[in-house]
Formats: sequence, C-alpha cells, structure tokens
Amino acid sequence: MSEAEVSWKSIEKGARVVASDGEEIGKVAEIAGDSEADIFSGLVVSLSRLGRHRFLPAERVRGIWPDRVETSLTAANAEQLEEYSDPVSERWQPSEGGFLSRIFGRRR
Repeated sequence: MSEAEVSWKSIEKGARVVASDGEEIGKVAEIAGDSEADIFSGLVVSLSRLGRHRFLPAERVRGIWPDRVETSLTAANAEQLEEYSDPVSERWQPSEGGFLSRIFGRRR
C-alpha cells in the first residue's frame, strides 16, 4: 500500500526533494506561500551538490509527502533553477509565529 500524499502545509523542513528520475536533488529549506489563503508558490531548496538555495516553483511539484517532495525536473534541470532571492512571497515555516504575528507582522 502506498503512502497518501499530503497538503503543502505538511511538508517538513529538511524533506528530501526528488527528481523525476528518482535521484535526490536536495532538501526543503523553506516553503513559499500564503497559508491563510492556501496559496502554494513553491519551495526553497538547498541543492545537495551546490549547497546554494534555489527556488522550485509549485508547478514543478508532482507529489508531496511529509518527508519527500517529487518534482517533474531531472537532476540536471534542478541545477538550472533560479537562485532564491528573498522574498519570493510570504514565507511560511511550520510552528513559527502565531495569531499576533499574523496581525502585526514580523519585525526584523
């Protein structure tokens, strides 16, 4: 029996990102989206080979499990992804902030 897919909101930090050929291409560093509007923009991925953060758009994601994300990219295509530039959109990380931070925003 195969494991059921989950919502983008359930992706664990450090989840493996897997290319279409089954090769692991990196780990999830951040999730980009608006959790209140349920809009998933994509993932910030730390590529295993380069150690740099790249942005993986939501439309390139084929499947989501808590500890794994499958993409439509090959391992070679993953290296061609745009470098992550802050901010892509609202950044959402599980268990950060709360009601007051959503109302007043985070201060840096």
